Amino acid sequence: MRSLRPLNVARGRYRGRVTHTAAGYAAAVDRLDLLTQRFASAAERVSDWGAPVPACPRWTARKLVVHLGLIHAWAASAIGASHAPPEAQFDLGDAPLPTWYRARAGELIATLRASAPDSTAWTLWGERVAAFWARRQGHETIVHTFDLAQSLGAGAGEPRADLWSVPEDLALDGIREVVEGFYPRQVRLGRSAGLPGVVRIEVRTDDGALLATLDVPARDGSSDGPLLGTLRGSASQLYLGLWGRAPLPGADAELAEAIHAARLTP
Repeated sequence: MRSLRPLNVARGRYRGRVTHTAAGYAAAVDRLDLLTQRFASAAERVSDWGAPVPACPRWTARKLVVHLGLIHAWAASAIGASHAPPEAQFDLGDAPLPTWYRARAGELIATLRASAPDSTAWTLWGERVAAFWARRQGHETIVHTFDLAQSLGAGAGEPRADLWSVPEDLALDGIREVVEGFYPRQVRLGRSAGLPGVVRIEVRTDDGALLATLDVPARDGSSDGPLLGTLRGSASQLYLGLWGRAPLPGADAELAEAIHAARLTP
């Protein structure tokens, strides 16, 4: 059984699973390239750009694709920067929207491939290195591919595998990122008052075997506080649940409300 050791919520030092080796970095960039291609392919299937995005109220399919393209451009500009870059600006020009998105994704991939894993970069937390963005943009793309799949009419829950899926190792990393990266950042920025107690996460295999455990600390950063409850599910179920894309597996109404109120993610 893997133990996903929690970090102090006030410190937020999560580095992610991307190693600083050349091979690990290259593999992460290659996977990001494939993920952005899958998103672009889904965007090319959109027939109604005004279709709603169920997980993002007031968003349309068009706004979703623009958002992800701009995030890719912003992340690319963070590589080599010592301070947070300005927001990227949208200029579609004469290109179809999926073509515009492919260009933004391609620029990010090219920037990452031209960099070393420990190249200087401004990041949201942790070490200021390019490896952060190879990993972080993978999760950004996976979550928004799920959103686009729902907008295309795949429905709630897990869309068809040809539209969306997440490898178990990447989902595990994404769970860690929420707990040890985004949650501390939300607290640090004053966007979250934190949880009143500890939430335990038990990641299970399809046959119910325990794969990994992780404790989400209370607002004071302690993992020794009262246990509010336990989330139990597959890595993909928990990943989607923590990002508000699906019900939190194993949570009763009170626990789900406590987690929702704590705003673990932006």
